[in-house]
Amino acid sequence: MVSCSKCNNVFDESFGVCPKCGTVYVKDAAPTPAVQQYMAFQNEGQLREKAAGKKSSKGKLIALMIVLCAVIIGAVLTIILVVAGSKNSEAVREQISLGEKYMSDEDYDEAIIAFEKAIEIDPNNVDAYKKLAEAYKAVGNDTEAVRALRRGYERTGNGELKAMMDEYSLQLGADNAIKGATVSETGEVGGLTYTVYSNGVTIIEGNGGLPDTDKNSVIWKNKKVTEIYLKEGVSEIGRYAFRDCDTITSVHIPRSVTKIGEWAFNDSDRLTSIDVDPDNNYYTSVDGVLYNKDKTVLEAYPCARYGSFILPYTVKEVMNWAFAGCLKLTYLSVESGSETFSANDGVLYTKEFKGLVTYPAARNGDATFSIPDTVTEIFAHAFYKCSGLEVIEIPSSVAEVRFHAFEGFGPDQTIFLKGRRRVPYSWDSKWTYKCKAEIKLDDKTEESSSSVPYNDYNDLNNYIPDYNY
Repeated sequence: MVSCSKCNNVFDESFGVCPKCGTVYVKDAAPTPAVQQYMAFQNEGQLREKAAGKKSSKGKLIALMIVLCAVIIGAVLTIILVVAGSKNSEAVREQISLGEKYMSDEDYDEAIIAFEKAIEIDPNNVDAYKKLAEAYKAVGNDTEAVRALRRGYERTGNGELKAMMDEYSLQLGADNAIKGATVSETGEVGGLTYTVYSNGVTIIEGNGGLPDTDKNSVIWKNKKVTEIYLKEGVSEIGRYAFRDCDTITSVHIPRSVTKIGEWAFNDSDRLTSIDVDPDNNYYTSVDGVLYNKDKTVLEAYPCARYGSFILPYTVKEVMNWAFAGCLKLTYLSVESGSETFSANDGVLYTKEFKGLVTYPAARNGDATFSIPDTVTEIFAHAFYKCSGLEVIEIPSSVAEVRFHAFEGFGPDQTIFLKGRRRVPYSWDSKWTYKCKAEIKLDDKTEESSSSVPYNDYNDLNNYIPDYNY
């Protein structure tokens, strides 16, 4: 770069003339002050860049050394941990082997000590907890066996320990239930064996299922059983298995059960709880109420439970026998968020009050109940044994009444068909099965009505033409 001798403009000497004033550049002329200043500025910038480059290289080198040291330290620590872990694992194996030897020699106290030492060395060793529980169980201390498994599960979250804990807990419950009791009866049912104890506790065990039975032939009716414990291996509970057993208070279902038949627990007037092993893949229980595993189906409600019940929002189906025989049920409501059910004044309906699902048998209401005219369908067993009602009014909006809807009604009760002179053909032929109530037709129609007493649903269908009008 050069400076014009006339106007001091700084320009590249290759131009030959000053681009500003046109003065011819003379080579080897002394640099003007402007050029000197510009060149000094450039030299200072180059020096700064060199200095910064040196600092940057030095910083990179330091960072690289730090990373390298960290890698070396990590590798050393890893080696130390691996060596220590290997020693710990070997020590754990030695203690477990020693405990197993004591177990084979039936020296269970020493076995317990060995397994506890193994856990002390490695608190996350699943086998040590399992062996410890087995040792406690061998000496008949089921309580400590459950505690050992719970301790291991809480520490490791291992599912196998959880399954063992639940199984031992069920056994512990059964063992505690029969303490001090004597055997009063043994027998077989459907390939399974049962033992009834003097206090009514009954143990059912074996591989297979309780068979379907006739509702009048349930073997437990005359045995005065109280608590039923089904042991692991029982796979099914048949239809009517425990129906109408007035002494049963609870039923305990293991994880092995995969099927439960209809009406298995109904009309058992003292049943307060149906409990299911948490690891059962097909069923679950919440506060003694039986559901399918994902709580989308309400399977059964214990008949002796008194008071109100809130249907979970997850439930999409209520089995038609779920509340049948629940003579102490006073009020039904539905958890917020349900897409399937609604409730009003304690009565359970489908969404938008189209179907009447269940009227609680012990509902405190007026002697006369008028079904809302939004209802088009009355579900099976909807008014099962609702003896507290005197009159039910069915509106003409109801197009279908399912089977056994009014089973258990007596001659002092009245079912009034508003706006009808005959029973619609669409109603189930057994809608009044085992119902002795008076069926009253509407006396405001053109054709004078009459009350229709009958003792069997066939009598009613013969009396009133079986077709729509």
